[in-house]
Amino acid sequence: MMKCQQFMAISLSLLATIGLTAPRWKMGIALATAGRLANGQIIQIKGEVQIERSHGSILSPSPGTSLYPGDQLLTTNGAQVVVYCADSTPWLVSAGETQLNRCARETEEDKCNSNLVDCPDRGDKIAWSNAPIPYLISPRRTALLTTQPTLRWNRVPGATSYTVTVEGVTPQGEVVANWTTQVSETQVVYSGESPLNPGVEYLAIIQANPGASSLDEPSRPGGLHFTVLDHTQAEIVRDKAAEISQQDWEDSAKALAQVQLYAENHLIAAAIALLEELVATGVESAPIYRRLGELYLYELALVPQANTYYTKAVALVDANDLEEQAAALEGLAQTQLALDQNDAAIRSFNLALDVYQRLGDGERVKQLETTLGDLINE
Repeated sequence: MMKCQQFMAISLSLLATIGLTAPRWKMGIALATAGRLANGQIIQIKGEVQIERSHGSILSPSPGTSLYPGDQLLTTNGAQVVVYCADSTPWLVSAGETQLNRCARETEEDKCNSNLVDCPDRGDKIAWSNAPIPYLISPRRTALLTTQPTLRWNRVPGATSYTVTVEGVTPQGEVVANWTTQVSETQVVYSGESPLNPGVEYLAIIQANPGASSLDEPSRPGGLHFTVLDHTQAEIVRDKAAEISQQDWEDSAKALAQVQLYAENHLIAAAIALLEELVATGVESAPIYRRLGELYLYELALVPQANTYYTKAVALVDANDLEEQAAALEGLAQTQLALDQNDAAIRSFNLALDVYQRLGDGERVKQLETTLGDLINE
């Protein structure tokens, strides 16, 4: 009963110790700079392709590169590119063509996802505890298509086993699931003995033996629970995913389109799994790493994982892709700040500030100058 009360307190807490300056976004279309919102992404490239930004820079895109209104796509003979718009409309630029970005414009309201840790921006500081606790990695803060998810958590040094409990609570406060098992590894598949159903908030609680509990993690806005997508919506998502899989695209392009579909339906765990599968197969792309960073940071509130991916994004980003540089550097700075790496955070914020100045994004410049001033004066 005590765990159930703790679960409800976590789920209902509005006094959070973490607040993020989060981008307003649909998956894969996260960047917003110089008053512009990205409205598409490149999901497949064959041959030599270039993007000319409206501010004049020219870059060679990689899978996942964002497109903005006013961008032009240029293909050489024998080349082609597939674009996937924010409204899920695909279009093809054939060999030897120059085409203006024709994706529909996005509005600021479209970017504000209520499932983000912080939306709209509050400007609060990120908080993260480096204490050795078995914090939940997955599933947390996500909807699921499956009713038998794999539960994963952080390894605790010295722990010889973990007691795993899954509890479900209805909106009326009724406990409808209470499953417990003990394992020695840091993951386990939910058995399904107590069925997971839509309309219920579930929480996985991990107790290290000996050691701390996942409940020792600071509370988050919206809690750490997970849900199961309702049957009607799940069928719609599966049908759309099947349509994408039938397209005459490379597997990586299909995956990027499906990631966008999953994230729009708050299937964050599934979106991350697809992106991490892409990375595991050797698809190295700064935009993909940056998106993984955003998902882990702004959706799941997992700072260490976000830091890893933002670091890789910064290392790989095209020097001419100013929008991508700015987003990756600022995301990296946010995670460094949360990890108490203040000197590194100041360096990253300064680099991001320089890029925003080159983009002419006065609003972001002003915000970062304030952030840097507060950091330096602490």
